[in-house]
Amino acid sequence: MNVNIEANGLREMEQFLKTLPDAVSRQMLYGALMGAAMPIMKQARENVLRNFGRSARYTYTLEEAMVRGRSKKTGLAARVNVMIKKGKVKGKTVKSGVTKPYGDDAFYGGFLEFGTSKMSAKPFLRPAADSMGSEAVKRFNNTMNKRMAKWCKEHGVKYSPGMGSIT
Repeated sequence: MNVNIEANGLREMEQFLKTLPDAVSRQMLYGALMGAAMPIMKQARENVLRNFGRSARYTYTLEEAMVRGRSKKTGLAARVNVMIKKGKVKGKTVKSGVTKPYGDDAFYGGFLEFGTSKMSAKPFLRPAADSMGSEAVKRFNNTMNKRMAKWCKEHGVKYSPGMGSIT
């Protein structure tokens, strides 16, 4: 059986997803968004290393704490964030020869990204999103097309994107 899928735009993808059970479409969308967030997260980690890696107190905490994940405050499957995971280890920690009195927690990432009243902003997440946005869109499209093709192949469904329907 041949499966031929080519979704050139979001309209075709949206129409296809509406024809699927909710759980399946949410899972496809979530996986594609997680894949799309990967280049942004990698670039943000490179930005952290480039901007702060030469610091005497740099201990990889901020870089290691960057993760991709679904926002728990919304019920939407269509929201994936690149964020700083908080609260890794509490208490005094020594890492890379540096004593960290507040533990191995990257709570300070927000202060670096947005600045404070006493410190100017040194953003690393926003420039990553700006520079890797087109790569994220390409990756989303590729991942979504692969997931749609796999589902169609498994269920014997033929999808024709020009008509916006499955048969």
